[in-house]
Amino acid sequence: MRRNTAVECVRVLAIVGVIFAHVAGRNGPVSPVVPIRLAYHLSSFGIIFFFIIAGYYWGRKIRAGNPVGQVYAPYARRVLKLFAWSCLFYLFISNDGISAYTRYGVLSSLKICYWNFLKLIKPPGPPWLGIVSLFLMGTKYHLWFLMALAWAVTITAILVKLRRESLLLWVGLALYVFEAVCKLLSETTIGSPLPFSARYGPFFGTFFFAIGYRLSARQSTFSLKPAIALLSGGLALLVVDMLVVRTHLGFMVIQPFLQMTIGLGAALLALAKPSLGADSALASLGKYVLGIYLVHFLFLDILKPIATPLFSTPVLDLWLTATIFFCSVLAAMIMLRTPVLKSFVGAPRAPILLVSDQAMTPQKVS
Repeated sequence: MRRNTAVECVRVLAIVGVIFAHVAGRNGPVSPVVPIRLAYHLSSFGIIFFFIIAGYYWGRKIRAGNPVGQVYAPYARRVLKLFAWSCLFYLFISNDGISAYTRYGVLSSLKICYWNFLKLIKPPGPPWLGIVSLFLMGTKYHLWFLMALAWAVTITAILVKLRRESLLLWVGLALYVFEAVCKLLSETTIGSPLPFSARYGPFFGTFFFAIGYRLSARQSTFSLKPAIALLSGGLALLVVDMLVVRTHLGFMVIQPFLQMTIGLGAALLALAKPSLGADSALASLGKYVLGIYLVHFLFLDILKPIATPLFSTPVLDLWLTATIFFCSVLAAMIMLRTPVLKSFVGAPRAPILLVSDQAMTPQKVS
């Protein structure tokens, strides 16, 4: 096994894209400035990349001869542990920044926790929707990813255990198409057929995890040409979708499928050039990505109310993204040096997509 520095570099770029997407799309429409909008739509490739790489590494462990249960159990347990503790942490975090903590003195954290809990269990709509949202999304928006990952690895493990791997991509594709159709309908007068976003749970991530699992079966090295073709073609079509289709129809039609193309292209690029970025600053930051992912919303909630009156939207988006990333890196460094917290963000035995690990690099077939 050799360390895949390209995966770590793309992982860092992907988490920066995730932060930018949360900054640019939070509390209002995305900036009308074309480069900002383009960066916003491109930033979602990171989530798809994470799912694909997670499925790839999980699959490599299975194909190395490890029993499905022995690989699945610690992996799922770690993901659910991260989800549970992160949900508890964000119950005490206010969306209003630090002003909420100075308003109520020593009881501020308890009051914020109580109010956040009430919002979760009493959402608009039927009462059961709050419970469903809690288990699908958690107490903060970005935590949906962990639960989606748990669904994806569970579905994959079941089909692999039953020796029905041939169905995996079809099951994942059906779930993804359902999610994409719901998203498209929600942007029209027809509306979405579900009372909650189909992005959560098993709908979005299973297909990409399954793609990664199928890629793990490859014994030869990956070719760079498909990666370049997917990235360049996806970028060109995204520009057309954003500047032409959206202008005439009012919404973007093929954006979800273009994000899939770019995410897959990024994954293939990282697997085709495993030594890319060796000894670079990006590669050295790879081990902090899980910690960055977990805490970045804390800094977004603190800094957004302070920065909004001071900057215009494009400048705010860029400044906040850079500042939140820097603060999150520092927080992740502290977490890795704290024994209690290191168990959450340190490199696990069963590699999880956001954590730096010793990547398996396929050997070239002669």
